Amino acid sequence: MIEIQISNNVQASLPRELPCLQHAALAHSWSAHAFAVAQHECLAVIERNSGYVMLFFDLCQEDYRHFSRVCQLRLLTEAIAVADLAEDEAQALKQNMLADFQTVLVTDGVNHAITPQLKKIQALVLGLAKREGKVPKQQLDEFRWGVILNDFAQRDNGASPYAKMQQQWQAIAARSYSGPTCASGSAERVLH
Repeated sequence: MIEIQISNNVQASLPRELPCLQHAALAHSWSAHAFAVAQHECLAVIERNSGYVMLFFDLCQEDYRHFSRVCQLRLLTEAIAVADLAEDEAQALKQNMLADFQTVLVTDGVNHAITPQLKKIQALVLGLAKREGKVPKQQLDEFRWGVILNDFAQRDNGASPYAKMQQQWQAIAARSYSGPTCASGSAERVLH
């Protein structure tokens, strides 16, 4: 299950389900925040533990109406790309994620401190927009900007958000993957 906590400035745009999460098994907790980049809207969806960011620019009303599905598809696409797995491992990742993330709960309120990271993300996105003279118009370009933010720009003393999510997604793939065994008969697991 995925939970996306939405900030006050996104609440009017997104439909929300308000479930009881007491017994929910959350695989990921994300928060969504909107801000302006020139005349464009940027929706930054940030994973709580790693700080990994997915960027969405200029979503239409239809995208907001089906945001759970839009987010699921983007998350799956980015996970497969970032995990950098062999084809059979990527298939295991896809199957596990589809099973884990069948439900996306969009809930009111952000229940953790995000302001410093959000300000940094905003500044970096504004810098990228100024440098490139435009904002992404396609998902591939949104992902490219996300790679810049997640792997390079947000790197602190330790692993980047990109590396953290890569490890997490590789672990999801490894849960059910039973690849080739080595000569001794024990399974040797090597992730790229």
